[in-house]
Amino acid sequence: MRRVILEGCNGEWAQECYLPFLIEKAAKGNIELWAVDIQPQINLSADVAALWQAVQGDGKACYVDKIRNKESYERLSDMNYVFVVTPGQYHCEIAEFWLKRLSPKGKIFIEKPLDASLESALRLDEKIGEKEGKEAVFAFDHYFARAYPFLRHKDYYLKEIGGVEKIECNILESSRIARKRANALDKGMIFDLFCHVLAVVSAVVKQNLTCSETKLQAVGLEEVKAARYVGCPISGETFAWIKLIINSNIEVLGAVGKCVGTSEDKFMKLYGPNGRIELNLRPRGSRFHVFDSQGRQVEEKELDSNPVESFLEEVLQGKEHPLSAPGVLTFDAALKILKMLDEAKNHIDRMPEYRCNESISEILGRF
Repeated sequence: MRRVILEGCNGEWAQECYLPFLIEKAAKGNIELWAVDIQPQINLSADVAALWQAVQGDGKACYVDKIRNKESYERLSDMNYVFVVTPGQYHCEIAEFWLKRLSPKGKIFIEKPLDASLESALRLDEKIGEKEGKEAVFAFDHYFARAYPFLRHKDYYLKEIGGVEKIECNILESSRIARKRANALDKGMIFDLFCHVLAVVSAVVKQNLTCSETKLQAVGLEEVKAARYVGCPISGETFAWIKLIINSNIEVLGAVGKCVGTSEDKFMKLYGPNGRIELNLRPRGSRFHVFDSQGRQVEEKELDSNPVESFLEEVLQGKEHPLSAPGVLTFDAALKILKMLDEAKNHIDRMPEYRCNESISEILGRF
């Protein structure tokens, strides 16, 4: 039976997307689950509380408070899969801890971003420099996974519009940053959200499905604008607009942020000489549409509405090369993205303030 660790099980993202699925897998006898966090007890929604109690009673699941039960935590070993869903500043530190406790073919998957610190990621890179390590540590990006149904057939759809000349991508949310998330997001939105843009864009413009370090080498940083809304609880930027150039001829304009506009604005638009493709990247009702040069819709298909579950389902099948799973990146690709994000942060020379729920055009007008 596969032995699985979920690090950061009490976080909102783990609670929403990872824990219910993994508890069900444990109930079916597919895995043994260790849910790990730093609180005295596990947080459970009403939907999964009874099932958790059942699988825990059967010895198929266990909660580990790694602060108060440090010795028990450090004795865990021979793990097949480790999913790191903690705040970003702990990602690589936790991955390093588990490197020595994996089964011979065990795998570690780190949620985006790879880390909130390039220095931490570089330290982990040193630890996994040998071949065995490179085959053990991967990253996962749920926007990349959500776009997977389009990416699988992208060559066909891109041919329909005559190739890609320009890309626009927005990941903007109207809500404020919750105080309880301030520490996790203190480094700003470039680290937290722009990693999605880079992962999906690099997969779109190249021949195969993966987001690789080689592909990312073709992405050049042109311009960065960053701002912060009045009264936000973090020191980093809450809005960022970045211009990239790919292969010297494809312009990419990306905007990410919190408290921007009055509703979610999450999309990617690919423009070609014969039309455009629009990917609606919102969690619910996500689809992509193909339009001809006259603006008439000629195709409409669904994207993945449960990208984390699709990723987990594929990974837990035990395939030796998990890059076939939706949303999976090599460690080298994730590290390259982090380096590019760090470079973008270093391009910020001023950070004007904006009022909550101003439009993107109003914010850009402050520069």
